[in-house]
Amino acid sequence: MSRVALFFDGKNHMNDVRRSHPDRWIDHARLASWVVERVGGDRLAVSHYYTGVPSSSEDGGSGRALEDLLRDLERIPGFFVHRFPRMSTANVCSKCGHEDSFTREKMVDTSLVADLISLAAQNAYDTAVVFSGDADFAPGLDAVHRLGKKVWIATFGGAHLSRSLQKAAWGTVDLSRELDAFSAGAPTATPGVAADPSALDAEILRELRRAELHFGAMGGFVGSHYFLNRWRGHAISDDANDRRVSIERLMSAGLVEGYEVEGRAALRVAGQVPLPEDLAPPDPEPAPLAHAK
Repeated sequence: MSRVALFFDGKNHMNDVRRSHPDRWIDHARLASWVVERVGGDRLAVSHYYTGVPSSSEDGGSGRALEDLLRDLERIPGFFVHRFPRMSTANVCSKCGHEDSFTREKMVDTSLVADLISLAAQNAYDTAVVFSGDADFAPGLDAVHRLGKKVWIATFGGAHLSRSLQKAAWGTVDLSRELDAFSAGAPTATPGVAADPSALDAEILRELRRAELHFGAMGGFVGSHYFLNRWRGHAISDDANDRRVSIERLMSAGLVEGYEVEGRAALRVAGQVPLPEDLAPPDPEPAPLAHAK
């Protein structure tokens, strides 16, 4: 029986999704099952997801959306999420003295590689799949291959896949080729939805939360113009005016908030509005393999 372990470089993986398919929602449980079969495996041994998380002083909107996504992943049997605090840093212009502050991830890549190699040495899997196109992982792949295991690389197309990583990998998986097998985001609305305001409002609220999770996972936000005119959902009208009227009703009811990010209008689900049922999976069964310390 061939056991497959998955290793996600969270920020790289979600940036890849956002650049390649900004209107698609990835179902990671279905993605895991599809990838295991794609690389010739029989079962999922374990899945590890590594990502930086914002500090308490950073914007709560994107941090909340990211945490919702991570908790969603932790509900999937066999998935383990590893959070690493983002480190604040700043660059000061030598000419004008302007200070540009930002955050960066620390320990994410090194932790992923350490687990990739240590679990291979423990014979915890037969094949691994790394979801990243970062060249920094190439030496880790070489080490695992010397231990007699195989490592594949999975990305959405090849635009952000480094040549050195591609050469080091046992094989590559282009996730864009079979996107419908593990994602959602229909380009057209279900007929008749716009005629029922309450049904439209419910779908708009659900899709706004999906958009928050999608963009918040990369530290982004849901722009008002983008959501009203370009976001594609499961059962919402394509008419921007229908969406705008619905958003106004939801804002009046206190269910949606408008705010600004660097002068740009943005939207988010207000307060602690519960997740729709399809975004809050039931508690998982015990995972088959614990994370190796």
